[in-house]
Amino acid sequence: MSNSGHTPLAQRRILARRLIIGGLVVVCVITLSVFARETNSGTLHRVQNISGTVVTPLQQGASRAIAPVRNAWGWFTDVLHARDRAAQLARDNQALRTELVQGQFGAEEQQRLAKLATIGSEWRADYAQVPAEIIGRSPSPWYEQVRIDKGTNDGVIVNSPVLGAADVGAGLVGVVTQAGPVSSVVSFLSDPRTSVGVTIVNSDGGIGLLQPTAPGAFSITGIPAQSPVGNGDPVMTAGFSQFGLQSIYPRGIPIGLVTGVGRGEVDVTQTVQLSPFVNPDSLAYLVVLAPKSVLARQRAATP
Repeated sequence: MSNSGHTPLAQRRILARRLIIGGLVVVCVITLSVFARETNSGTLHRVQNISGTVVTPLQQGASRAIAPVRNAWGWFTDVLHARDRAAQLARDNQALRTELVQGQFGAEEQQRLAKLATIGSEWRADYAQVPAEIIGRSPSPWYEQVRIDKGTNDGVIVNSPVLGAADVGAGLVGVVTQAGPVSSVVSFLSDPRTSVGVTIVNSDGGIGLLQPTAPGAFSITGIPAQSPVGNGDPVMTAGFSQFGLQSIYPRGIPIGLVTGVGRGEVDVTQTVQLSPFVNPDSLAYLVVLAPKSVLARQRAATP
């Protein structure tokens, strides 16, 4: 089968194309040479001028015709660039706002942790202070509990007292009621199953029992009627229960302030209202007093 590219007809066509291309190159070279040598009034210069006169109006018309399209395209690209710039500025603004909020949050967290880091130095001999983060909450306003990220692996056991930071320092907020290896459950003082033996400063050492009466409200019962109690008196853990039994809470942990005192004419004890130092709803961190001495472990084993 013969190759069609080597037929006499194909060879003649190739030769013709080469001759035409060569001829055009020669004509161009001659034309450029003549154009360069002749004066401005020469034939080629006149042809150039005539061509320019004919083509220029066409170019101007075409330019005016496409001007609206060119302007629209420029406006469209400008809008796109403006939108991109606005979006970038919005992202930059959001990033700055995020950094500001994170900075404020970080400063608040440092203040909270600074308060917690210095509390309870008088218990260091018997208790290890274990900072913990709240990782879960109970929705109930009564049986208010939280889960923390510390457990028996960190020395936390059931009946470990728990403290929280307040504007005036720190105070008792509850007790560990369940302890697992890596997390624990804390029941706040607002849990009606929780009771604390307390004493009121300046009350001549009277011991009463602190219990919740409503969400966020507490009363102290059992304070002798003759004990001088006034609004604003600090309330601390007594270290003992109302009946002189050992308490799971060591003596001297701040709890709150007296906000009201009342008793009947024939009552031998008075009822005291208390406002706690710490609002559990605002807490993010806690400090668990993990028993480490024999005495502290004996307290934790108190039924």
